[in-house]
Amino acid sequence: MKVMYFLDLPFFVGGSNKVLLTQAFIMKQRGCRVKIVIPNDEEGHHSAEYDKICRSYGLETTEAYYHVSMCMEEIDIIESIKDCDAVADIIESFQPDIIHSTQLNPAVELVSRKLRIPHLMNIYQADHHSFRMKWIDVYPQYHSADSLLFSKCWEKGLNISSRCIRVAYQRTERRAARSKAQRDKLVHIVSIGVLCERKNQLEIIKFILKCKKNKERVKLVLLGNYETEYGVKCRQFVDENALWEEVEFKGFVLNIEDYLRKADVLIHAGTVESFPGVLVESMANKIPVITTAVAGVPELLSDKKNAFLTDSYKSEDIYKTFLEFLDYRKSGQILQIIENAFDTYLRHHTYEAAGKELERYYNWIIEDYSNKKEIRLSKEELEREFEEFVCERKIDINDVRMSRHLWFLKHLLDVIEEKENKKLAIWGAGFWGAAALDWILLLDGKVEFQGFIDTSKSGAYLGYPIVEDKDAVIAECGTILAAIADKKSVSEVMGYLEKSGKERNIDYFRVCNFGELPDL
Repeated sequence: MKVMYFLDLPFFVGGSNKVLLTQAFIMKQRGCRVKIVIPNDEEGHHSAEYDKICRSYGLETTEAYYHVSMCMEEIDIIESIKDCDAVADIIESFQPDIIHSTQLNPAVELVSRKLRIPHLMNIYQADHHSFRMKWIDVYPQYHSADSLLFSKCWEKGLNISSRCIRVAYQRTERRAARSKAQRDKLVHIVSIGVLCERKNQLEIIKFILKCKKNKERVKLVLLGNYETEYGVKCRQFVDENALWEEVEFKGFVLNIEDYLRKADVLIHAGTVESFPGVLVESMANKIPVITTAVAGVPELLSDKKNAFLTDSYKSEDIYKTFLEFLDYRKSGQILQIIENAFDTYLRHHTYEAAGKELERYYNWIIEDYSNKKEIRLSKEELEREFEEFVCERKIDINDVRMSRHLWFLKHLLDVIEEKENKKLAIWGAGFWGAAALDWILLLDGKVEFQGFIDTSKSGAYLGYPIVEDKDAVIAECGTILAAIADKKSVSEVMGYLEKSGKERNIDYFRVCNFGELPDL
């Protein structure tokens, strides 16, 4: 079997890419010929870590420039269509039996259709509201995720085939246990992942502050890039609360196992995940885990059986669960939890276990695809459809606010036109509010624009009123466009709209649809 793998972003060698590279290595070990396509930026560059990992695995590679998306709303359809010729050359030169990619890659899917090659995508987190839109079919017919939750989500949302293929990890050597004297002296805690809102490390740091105030002797080591806006916030909190002796930021490291071996416990406080790979690494290295019960975690982990699960994402609950961990360690019950967790790793996460499931899925996909007779949308048909859309709407294709969002814009305008209630308002009187106004002007007077909602401004914007009674306008309008780029602010606006009875991608829509970056 020949398998070609397409990675996602040039400079983010994150969790999704690591999973795909590991799957490629496993399939090579199982006798397949595999080839990795490394993504380049426009200047032909990519992270050197890709080359380093591929060399260590002995994987054959090539490079290409192409576009991927992290969510359905943000697909850049014009650039994806342009990518097709280069992608086709790469695929035809290797002639794979199956293609496996990560994230949403329309160019690879369109080329695979033309060449009659089955295409499987790995993509995890999904907002179920996204599936409310009747998207044009540019998605693969096959999908996999590392949790049953998201596997079922994508399967139902796109009406495609999906399988849960668990994260695979190769345990290299047995962890050397820390001595009792070391354990009694200081509890060493490790947390792994890029510092960002959804990884929620600030709550772990706040938990450390609570430990300090309660005379619990702890040391937290944070592994992952901290040169982020959220990372600055975390370091500032450490500084303001004099926690530099208790908290250490190590940045991105390759030798994670070295830090795991020194740790007494791993704490993971993520709020948006599929199934965190760091939990697998910890279980394999016999490190107890304290984790939030996020997404697919409860599928394999049970509180006080093979892990410690918190009741919430807050520092208070992390502290409460940490005290339970200490009690189990003191009584010796922790040893059974460690062994149960290790057994979970052996049953689900070894190269043999994951490889067997992946190979079975590949074979099923190839056979299933060979029996399919239906004709699906081609690149040429898709290109004509969007050329007609641009012509009919008189869209300035040189305006990036239009061209980059053409995919979402076409679907959005179709939804608005079908509504009986043509009244519309834009929440946000700023750059994206202006962009949203240009979008609705494409409807050529077929909507009744009520004005802008903006709690920090009054008067008028671009000749239209900034409404005073936002609740009345929200109730009156059939469509609200949330035109705000700041993630925290747009989240608050979405929450307000939901409380007002509006539903995303039905009654209100985000103008800025930023898909999450893959795990780093």
